[in-house]
Amino acid sequence: FHLQEIPLAERLGVSRTPVRGALTALANEGLVEPGPRRGYKVRTFAVEEVSDAYEMRATLEGMACRLLAERGLTQSEIRQMRDLLDSGDQIIERARFTAAEHDAWGDINTQLHQFLVDATSHALLKSFVQQTSQVPLGSMRDHHWFEPDSENFTTVQLAHRDHHEIFDAIIRRQSGRAEARMREHLYLSRDLVRSRFRQQTVGFDATAGSRPSQQKLTR
Repeated sequence: FHLQEIPLAERLGVSRTPVRGALTALANEGLVEPGPRRGYKVRTFAVEEVSDAYEMRATLEGMACRLLAERGLTQSEIRQMRDLLDSGDQIIERARFTAAEHDAWGDINTQLHQFLVDATSHALLKSFVQQTSQVPLGSMRDHHWFEPDSENFTTVQLAHRDHHEIFDAIIRRQSGRAEARMREHLYLSRDLVRSRFRQQTVGFDATAGSRPSQQKLTR
């Protein structure tokens, strides 16, 4: 998909300046790359790159949990974590996973992971985590139980159990356990992405050269 300043500005009814700024920002985030005729093209990501993003997140967020366990949480931070965990518990207790639960869970999951990183007050760590979020399907906002159904509800239960165990390790000041559990937790999402990608390639008809389905790996 080719992006150029003038056609985009005309289509949006704005001057070239904000369009140029937006394209530059997207390029800095790694979402577009230089294309033909001084334009840009949307960058594509291989599943290996998404997997790499989870490897980095596992290392970085695992480090965050270790640092918090070593330092200890304040009473205010403990309350914030418990509030997030309680909100997740309420979703699990509904014993269903419709679109409403799917969206609510996504918000809680994002807030919980972001809280653990922010609580470290480690500027460089936060910056590196932010960089991994620029990879589609690799950020805290992406939770890879894609459809609201019973199978994905089971995945949510497992993930939320991880959240509780990570919190338990942190407040018990078990730094090694806290780091290891966060790593395992993020490896779960990494493996779900890989599985999702493999599903797209199953049944590919090499002789016909056709795609097996219209299912896409999207954010």
